[in-house]
Amino acid sequence: MEKRDVLLYFIYAPVENVQYLSPIQIMKGLFLIKEELKLEDFYEFEPYLYGPCSFEVYRDLEILTKERLITRVPTGGRWFYYKITPLGKDKIKEILKTMDEKLAQRILELKKFVVRKSLFELLRYVYTKYPEYAKNSIINLEVLIK
Repeated sequence: MEKRDVLLYFIYAPVENVQYLSPIQIMKGLFLIKEELKLEDFYEFEPYLYGPCSFEVYRDLEILTKERLITRVPTGGRWFYYKITPLGKDKIKEILKTMDEKLAQRILELKKFVVRKSLFELLRYVYTKYPEYAKNSIINLEVLIK
């Protein structure tokens, strides 16, 4: 399975009242998928401004956008939210034919975990559990971890 397929499925995975994902939710969600589901041949993460970051994820978001499988939704700031398109939903049907059902369920569970937390709750969880990825953060770690 291609890592880009996991990314697309993470964006798609249906969670009630969740239509969009922020870049931080996507990045931390994929990081947790890698770490907690022990995926091999997946995105490589490094400590960055908001904890674990994979610049390859950003490239894949651009590719999925150009392929019209996802769309960017303006936030009024410098970044975008992302959501699945009808074409992306068609692609998901193909992906689910070969994706392990347990993997799909675990990804959905992790997405629910990620979207039900505020930005700071999510960062606190990641920084506490994986402190080696928090060393370059621009967020005050003492405030988050208390």
